[in-house]
Amino acid sequence: MGRFSWLAAALAGASIAGCAGNGEGLDQNGRPISGEPPPLVPEFQSIQDNVFTPICTACHAGAAAPLGLRLDEGASYAMLVNAPSAEAPDLNRVTPGDPDASYLIQKLEGRAAVGDRMPLGGPALPAETIDVIRQWIADGAQPPSAEGMSATGSTKLTPIDPLPGAVLQQRPGAVVLAADGELDTTRLDGGTIRVEASGGDGGFDDGNEIAMTGLKFQVRTLAPTVFAIATPATWPGDRYRLVIAGGGADPLRDRNGNAIDGDGDGHPGGDFTLEFELRSPQ
Repeated sequence: MGRFSWLAAALAGASIAGCAGNGEGLDQNGRPISGEPPPLVPEFQSIQDNVFTPICTACHAGAAAPLGLRLDEGASYAMLVNAPSAEAPDLNRVTPGDPDASYLIQKLEGRAAVGDRMPLGGPALPAETIDVIRQWIADGAQPPSAEGMSATGSTKLTPIDPLPGAVLQQRPGAVVLAADGELDTTRLDGGTIRVEASGGDGGFDDGNEIAMTGLKFQVRTLAPTVFAIATPATWPGDRYRLVIAGGGADPLRDRNGNAIDGDGDGHPGGDFTLEFELRSPQ
């Protein structure tokens, strides 16, 4: 199995970013004096540290990431595994167990039906680096270490897409959220989750809110749980609020039967909320 050195990643990342270092803080081999990341192996965290973070996040990070694909740490796994590609919706960016059907591999190898080879504007990744990513996918595209996953009932949710307070120019295909543990996915329904529009005034406390109906849920990964809420094509321009129950009689629960930590205070209970704005079509 080939390995992708830190130096190769740094050089590629510098090329994409369009900047050059002056060598300060590097040893005679061009490595940081403080050390280097462990060698690239077919594990998600290794790929994040050696490829996604130093190379891909030159473009694919933050709210302005191309095609909404964020590869910064904390978002990349949810953005990739079992997530439909924006360019080729019939293909997932990563299909566990099937590298050839994974759009990420097709883009890295330069054989995708749409667009150019990635990284755009920089040198292609070495074949041995792509082989490591292929192996991770072939092995089932396992998530990062489960050490940080909740087992105490204080499972938290993180918004992946859109980000809190985002102003969107077009309707998102789905609202995507990730848990730091495993949820009871049988409770992903209209009883625990609601989405409402403000009714045109941008507020949610005056009684004219409009409930969005017909929500559809897709579980992309189970442990940790990543799920998507499909958005109907009829959503008008307005401010939206997603509320996931963490309290009351019917909260969303984790696999142990405990309510989610919706308000992020470290204890089960409290509603999770996400607000974003969808601009009216011009």
